[in-house]
Amino acid sequence: MQNKSVISITVAGADARVLAESDLLQLTCGAAGCNSTCCKATAPIVLNPYEIARIRAATGMSYEDLLDVLDTDRAKGFPLVMLPRDPVCHFWTATGCRIYEARPLACRLFPLGRVFENVKSHIVLPEVNRCSGLVPAPFKTVAAYLQEQDTALFIEMADRWIEFVSHVERLPLQDAPVTSVAFHMLVYSPDTPPAHGTVDPSLSLEERFILRLATSKEQLPRFLRFKK
Repeated sequence: MQNKSVISITVAGADARVLAESDLLQLTCGAAGCNSTCCKATAPIVLNPYEIARIRAATGMSYEDLLDVLDTDRAKGFPLVMLPRDPVCHFWTATGCRIYEARPLACRLFPLGRVFENVKSHIVLPEVNRCSGLVPAPFKTVAAYLQEQDTALFIEMADRWIEFVSHVERLPLQDAPVTSVAFHMLVYSPDTPPAHGTVDPSLSLEERFILRLATSKEQLPRFLRFKK
């Protein structure tokens, strides 16, 4: 990799260099990529509702069935839905990813990562992602790599989600099961309508996701019985 930037951000306890779109990369997954740290023996990926909806559409699994292969948790009252990768991602196969076209943003970015600092997002290359499956390749810019991995729409939806999370974190969330129930029903589940009343069936997954977030902003305070 060639990089003129000297700015770094701490990621997972280690420094990660911030990349500019014009910086050059010479990294790609080799034949052993899926036997390395992207799909196996590593930390779970926190999913947003858009990514869950994409996985739901790709697999045909109900949200209830997806929860059987996903992990859930709460962080300061905020429910999390995660894709576990230890010992191996549920969607990994010896011939590749079963949900490749619907893979989450973290998978699309790998070995790069995306972090927020001072209300700004940064593309980084964490040391932890320099796995044995990566092999040299012709140089390409960071921007070209992101385009090749079809990240633009996923980044846009991730930004919508971060905006929603920032709003919700200002609410007095209870670290209790009732909070998780509300989030799973109103926010996470693609099997529940994204709004009250009749919803246009022609809406795209992106439009349904944005509508769901707007509805959840309105309904969560009522469901959890606290003032905005």
